Amino acid sequence: MTPRDLESRILLEAGTLLVIDKPPGLPSTGRSLDDEDCLQHAVIERAGGMVWAVHQLDADTSGVNLFTTERRQVAALKGALSAPSARKHYLAMVHGRPAWETRTVTDPIGMVDGTSLGVIANGRSAHTEFEVLDRGPEHSLLGIRIRTGRTHQVRIHAAHLGHPLVGEEWYRSPPCSLHPRQALHASRLILEGQRRLDVAAPIPEDLERLASELSLRLDRAASR
Repeated sequence: MTPRDLESRILLEAGTLLVIDKPPGLPSTGRSLDDEDCLQHAVIERAGGMVWAVHQLDADTSGVNLFTTERRQVAALKGALSAPSARKHYLAMVHGRPAWETRTVTDPIGMVDGTSLGVIANGRSAHTEFEVLDRGPEHSLLGIRIRTGRTHQVRIHAAHLGHPLVGEEWYRSPPCSLHPRQALHASRLILEGQRRLDVAAPIPEDLERLASELSLRLDRAASR
């Protein structure tokens, strides 16, 4: 990522807090601090010093990603992210047309066979809320709020409902080849506390094109 690209993706810079609209195809963090193939490295280069990722998005997931230049702020921000008042919103395009308008999934998530994740009885608690925003001929647009932060939570719970994400390779059989990445976007984050944070990331161009191809309207997604 070039410095110019990074500057154009800064959603908020306030004190030690930096919120970036993470592009798809780039991990939040790398294998090491010297790994250039991650967003954290670009942010560190810009800051000229250490920057910590408060949370991580899947490499293929776009949207709101929090960083801080002060190590002691990491625990406080992680606490705010896990608080009941936190609102973590996503947009996703999925296969099928759900028969429901809203659905809450609380099935636990864990290792299924030692190598892959999925819904499993003795997994960690997970809470995902789904809302249908639009239906196309064969696909749907969902607004999603997660109340926990398990790895691949949205992808796993969507597939568990029978509506895997468009572009899903791991939790759909056969893998979906309609889009080069999972159609998942971290659209908005609201944190309460001494200082309220409310930041949103615009829908990326590739998902706008995909929505058009799947005959899905994005007008109801604007407030999500």
